[in-house]
Amino acid sequence: MPPTRPRLLHRVLCALILGLLAVPASAQRGRPVIDDALGFNRLLSDKGTLLRGVSISWDGGDPYGSQEKFMPSQASLDALAKDYGYNALHIYLEGDSSGNTDPVGYNAEDCDVLVERCGKAGLYLIITIGCNGENGAIHSMDFIRDFWKFYGPRYKDETHVIFEAKNEPVHFTAAHWVPKDWDDQLLMYETIREVAPDTMVLLLSYMGFRYEGAVADAVKHLTDNGVDWGNAAVAWHGYETRQGIEACLDLFERTPDFPATLCTEFWPGDTVADPTVEDDESYNAAFESHHVGWLQFQWLAANDAELPGLAYRLERAGVVWTPDDPACRWPASGSPTIPEDGSEIAIFDRGRQRFVASPGGGDLTATLERYTGGDDDRFTLEQVTPGIVAFKASNGKYVSTCCETDALTPVGTTIGPDEMFRWIELPDGDVVLRSMSDGHLVRSVTRPLAGGLVQEILMANADDGNAIESRYVILDGTRPQAAPATRPTRADRMPPPGPFHGNPHAIPGVIQLVDFDHGGEGVGYSDSGADNIDGFYRPREGVDIQASSEGGSIVGWIEDGEWLRYTVEVKQPGRYRVDVRHAGGDGELRIEFDDVDVTGPLRITPTANWQDWTDLSTEIELPAGRQTMTVRCGAGYNLRSLTFTRLD
Repeated sequence: MPPTRPRLLHRVLCALILGLLAVPASAQRGRPVIDDALGFNRLLSDKGTLLRGVSISWDGGDPYGSQEKFMPSQASLDALAKDYGYNALHIYLEGDSSGNTDPVGYNAEDCDVLVERCGKAGLYLIITIGCNGENGAIHSMDFIRDFWKFYGPRYKDETHVIFEAKNEPVHFTAAHWVPKDWDDQLLMYETIREVAPDTMVLLLSYMGFRYEGAVADAVKHLTDNGVDWGNAAVAWHGYETRQGIEACLDLFERTPDFPATLCTEFWPGDTVADPTVEDDESYNAAFESHHVGWLQFQWLAANDAELPGLAYRLERAGVVWTPDDPACRWPASGSPTIPEDGSEIAIFDRGRQRFVASPGGGDLTATLERYTGGDDDRFTLEQVTPGIVAFKASNGKYVSTCCETDALTPVGTTIGPDEMFRWIELPDGDVVLRSMSDGHLVRSVTRPLAGGLVQEILMANADDGNAIESRYVILDGTRPQAAPATRPTRADRMPPPGPFHGNPHAIPGVIQLVDFDHGGEGVGYSDSGADNIDGFYRPREGVDIQASSEGGSIVGWIEDGEWLRYTVEVKQPGRYRVDVRHAGGDGELRIEFDDVDVTGPLRITPTANWQDWTDLSTEIELPAGRQTMTVRCGAGYNLRSLTFTRLD
């Protein structure tokens, strides 16, 4: 039964009083800052890095109360920083919706724990008000104001906490908003500022970020009415074409007094460019090239099963950055080894397998088989700020990138954004260089010349940090050098064919079907697609794997003709019952041992949904010994496991 009005009023008053009680400070991060060193405003961490992260939801999901609240462990949050290189977590804390009758503050005690754990992990925590599925609307401005009157003073002294005023308060893009919507934003801002004057505030949170003229109108309205963008920024979501998003970002970059921005939500599927779309690009890579932080709409779940898949997508897209945590090694080293300021260096182009030179002080080229230490191929490294370097050629000028259509050339007389590069050191020691002026990565490019000749030049127009043409090796420049040894490729580092756990699966026993043999396509499995769709569990394999409602992972998106192979050891000969754990639709399945069909066609019957699990049982005869088991699949169902029980 819902609370009566007096009881509800009492609970609201209690919540507001409790909200005024500050929780103990636990932050290990200083407050984020607005930086204009590149000529436009950027939202950066206390270490001068972009905010990057994932999300959790306590606002009840879609709709309110339909999803269980999950509290990340300290170990899970530590792993976000130390294993995945993130520095932020985004939480939809409580929901403003018609279905939510709870008073403000119902998640306060748990949020206190989360604030403390994020502080210990070195993560920023961005708190916002969710929608419970009623996206693009404000159900109750009273709820929103009470929320910030409660949580604002509660975390105002937590320097790693950021407040996002409201998730998707109005439908669609800036072009669909009216002046009242801007006034609602002002009311939220003023409410937060009254109780938390020093906390970074994110406003607007567009569902779609495009129509730069309308964005400019919104920013002007807020600015004219008192918003101080020195400690506030524009939040937006990436449910839009990349070109539309970049048009808005270009406007902000061209206008020095425009506020900084942060993408607080976008679909993880946009991390990898669509190969069927011309000029498509990874959204993450595009945001990185605009020096804009991002928080992916990827849930941090209880078993963290989504994160390996997200990491794999980022690897495929070649999105690289230097993590804040010095112990982190992915996607690059958090503690890179940068030569001392003033060091003489040689630059080896990993893609061309040649040393870089500036013949006569001209364009940088990659043509020398050996490093000579002469005027053309010797450079001096200067450290501008932590992680940012410049290169001076022997002509006394700094290597400069004027635009992404021109070669790198030593023409700079002073160090500005055109002469600055972010040093990103990959786990294997190779270096990727991001131009701080246009945001793209340096790579080797073949430029045609007259008479059929070509020139191997360096340009800042790439986004894939894992591509060989974007990798460089920085060597001692005080003496002649031969080319460094090549490094093993990712394929070279894959396990050799054989059992997934190193030893055969034991029969009798349970075989998890995601534990198919190593060896890849045609050896451990045959799959109709080259990639694991969700990237769960074994992201570099082609078998499509997803999380299971029963815990662990399962094989999904099965197509007719696909198969999975397992090395097994049958302890004793005899008759066995086989229980096939399945869910979803109907279809056929066969099981072979050493290429002999031992089951015949097994008919899978439908269940209520793709995660409603049941067993199909059959009996088979098996000889003893090490064997190869193959599961041959039809379309229409998900598979979890095979359980073998000896009957005699």
